[in-house]
Amino acid sequence: MSAKAPPPYPVKRMCLKDIDDVGHLLTIAWIHDLKWRGDELFLTLRDGTAVKEFKVVKGRELLKNLPCESIVQVKGHVKKDELKIEELKVIVKAPGKMPIDIRNPAPEDVERFTKYSYLVLRSPRYAKMLVVQQWLVYYAREFLIGRGFIEALPPMISPCSDPGLRGAKKLRTRLYGYEYELMSSVIMFKQALASSLERIFFVARNVREEPADNLKTGRHLCEFTQIDIEWAFASMWDVMKLAEEMLKYTIEKVMDRCKSIIEEFNPDLKAPSPPFKALTYEEAVELLRDHGVETPKGKELTQEGERVLSSMFDEPIWITHYPKTSRGFYYIEAPEAPGHNRDFNLLLPKGYGEVIDGGEREYRLDKIIERLKLMGEDPTRYSWFLDLARIGIPPSAGFGLGVERLTRYVLGLKYIWEAVPFPKVPGIAPTP
Repeated sequence: MSAKAPPPYPVKRMCLKDIDDVGHLLTIAWIHDLKWRGDELFLTLRDGTAVKEFKVVKGRELLKNLPCESIVQVKGHVKKDELKIEELKVIVKAPGKMPIDIRNPAPEDVERFTKYSYLVLRSPRYAKMLVVQQWLVYYAREFLIGRGFIEALPPMISPCSDPGLRGAKKLRTRLYGYEYELMSSVIMFKQALASSLERIFFVARNVREEPADNLKTGRHLCEFTQIDIEWAFASMWDVMKLAEEMLKYTIEKVMDRCKSIIEEFNPDLKAPSPPFKALTYEEAVELLRDHGVETPKGKELTQEGERVLSSMFDEPIWITHYPKTSRGFYYIEAPEAPGHNRDFNLLLPKGYGEVIDGGEREYRLDKIIERLKLMGEDPTRYSWFLDLARIGIPPSAGFGLGVERLTRYVLGLKYIWEAVPFPKVPGIAPTP
């Protein structure tokens, strides 16, 4: 029995972005659209580099009964926007009907959008989003490495993870008979690495079962990515300044690198101008009260409070010194504000809400145990971290920046599930 012949790919495939107005055409692409305008047939082809529309002046019969999303090898000639097809081979014939309109997916229909996310990614709109997201992460890395930070690979499971999840639940699994948690935050691991390299960062995936009601905020995911930074012997103010400079650098670079995409998605985007305005938690609570929004005593700002507060400003704004009772055990109490932490959130302007969470870390064993008990946590679950603290860890400060939330802001997207491939959103399952 003879082996199958290889697929009929051209010897030298042309990418759509490289096709000139006049010349030979030999490419493999998806049929993105095929429509008649009067008696003229227009073919839109799509590949990983571009989307181009051609008026078909020869070879119309070769396109008969070919549905959108079919993959074809096209050989012919182009003159401006006119295409003469000399030869067409079908590599993959798509079904006649798709479950969503790939040309224009509807993000407001969140159930279908997330269920068919593997098709949404074919949309040129969301392909462009992924390009911008790549460069956001790239330039954040470039900035941090240039400042002497070392990138490490983050863990995905641990016997214990962050307990300060603002109502979200941790997911659990078993490994060799032991219960592990899927990583909800890498804070303890950052402190461990800061004991070695002093300046470190992760690009870390986190998993949390968010309250289903958080879907309506449009800015919560159950699986998300953070650029997580830790800096030994640094203060809260040191890392806040670092975050400001990183945001300015990253956004400026992306605006230059992806100029045409930014102009298409969010033409009014401006890079932020440090230093950012800062309010204490108590000042923020009072300001919200003046605008009719109450904050539960001793708790973080509500989701609505964050939205309203960030809508008041055209630049990012820091909220500092949250109550001890509202946050995780790993923040140190502020000597200048007893009962409050040396910690912070950064809210993006125009209602986009929180994008950064961080502060100074508690490093003293007795205080860590005290805070764990205050939160109702069993210290024995954190045995490895307590052993580390017993040996000794340095004072440090750090933060996590939400990649998808930053992408959403930079591109002016309405929903967070538009800013990630294969989104997992509160209250909806199963999705890819």
